Amino acid sequence: MPWSRSLRILLLTLITAPLAAARPLPHEVWIGTAIAVNGGAMRGDLEMFADKAPNTTFVEMAQRNDTPGAVRMWRVRHGTCAKPGTVFGDSTAYPIIRIGKDGEGVGTVTLRLALPDTGGFHVTVAASPRESRRVACGDLVLED
Repeated sequence: MPWSRSLRILLLTLITAPLAAARPLPHEVWIGTAIAVNGGAMRGDLEMFADKAPNTTFVEMAQRNDTPGAVRMWRVRHGTCAKPGTVFGDSTAYPIIRIGKDGEGVGTVTLRLALPDTGGFHVTVAASPRESRRVACGDLVLED
């Protein structure tokens, strides 16, 4: 006796549902580029993704074409460059970035927060730890 189309679809769904549930979620990464507010060549490339430990987020900021010897303070924030919000995570967790002779520097941090999969975020770069004047900013986008 041939099975009805509806019954075949139901059986197929019941058989494959556990397989689909066992698949990991897609790899999500927030990315963005902080661009100098004065139109200069300085750039900061940022990636933010779920770290290995549960409910943690790894963030890496790589500065380039920056002033050799500069010391930069940076933060990921809620909102956008045009409409900034609060710092994402503990503001004291973000290390300073020391710019080398080649105009490059990298800062990394692991935040004790789960990676968000919605919302708006941006990265800001300040002139120095003592001078909070924003020298670069970039909105983040979610890559799946």
